[in-house]
Amino acid sequence: MKLLTDFTKLSKVIGGVIVIGYFVQLIAPSTRGVFALVPGRFLPCVWNIFTAGLLEVHFYKVIFSVVSCLALARLIEPVWGSSEFLKFLAATNAATGAATLFLLYIFFALTQYSEKSGDLLYKEVSGFEGVVAGCLVAIKQIMPDNEIMLLTGVIRFRVKHLPSLFLAFAVAGSFVLGTALSTVPFVCFGTYFAWVYLRFLQYKPELSARGDPFNEDFRFASFFPEFVQPPVDKVAQVVGVALRLAPRSPSRAAGGFVPGAAPLPGSDDADAARRRERGARALEERLGSRKPASVPVSTNADIEAPLAEDRTAQAVSSGAEGS
Repeated sequence: MKLLTDFTKLSKVIGGVIVIGYFVQLIAPSTRGVFALVPGRFLPCVWNIFTAGLLEVHFYKVIFSVVSCLALARLIEPVWGSSEFLKFLAATNAATGAATLFLLYIFFALTQYSEKSGDLLYKEVSGFEGVVAGCLVAIKQIMPDNEIMLLTGVIRFRVKHLPSLFLAFAVAGSFVLGTALSTVPFVCFGTYFAWVYLRFLQYKPELSARGDPFNEDFRFASFFPEFVQPPVDKVAQVVGVALRLAPRSPSRAAGGFVPGAAPLPGSDDADAARRRERGARALEERLGSRKPASVPVSTNADIEAPLAEDRTAQAVSSGAEGS
């Protein structure tokens, strides 16, 4: 029981929903068509865009999804808060489901004259991988330089590489396990839409701005190997302009900064200074109970008072001698 108390309430609720959904579809297989994403039956079941990302039909994926949800939420939720974390999960999950549905329609249109095109229209697609991929993107933003060591340090890599590694292994494993139709689009779209949300849309009240558009370590090309990052940067810039995903910062725009232009000199340093200041305040709160007793400080009045008394005593003694 103590182990469960170490995890957040929201992550335990989401994990419980995944487990309950697994047993419901196991007992009543017909419910898969109600909660999974089925392109041919999307209308009137429009809620499938959201519920498909919470439905697992394989036991090993249930275990992986629940463990991942509990572990990742423990790192993200204390930093953002429950409401912002839930908003992030909902946005990433819904966008992933909608994009996957659109992609399946495109595949059907391209293969409609083949013998198996109808099967694609009624495939049941579901899985929590998109949300897991999105949470790894959030971890990349929060603690990019933290190092992960496996096999007693034999394998080492930084957290900022975790989303790319997960995407590569998930895609490769899906072809081996025969789950590529759901895993590949969910993981790819989950990674991308989580990045879009965190890069351009997430509101940060401490900065009075949205997103993290000036962080060079969080640009889209950072998800790729270094030797392909320059061309990816160019493509991402063109796509960003086309989709109007230009950096916007109200506080900087108010000071004369033009949204979409290059960041002002020192802007990244200012953001880093704010983060250090928040960390220092948190450290002071933790050490508040250990503060040493105040040391009395001598003021000028304290120093001058004895001197005045000495001068008065000397004057009295001089007068006595003169008399």
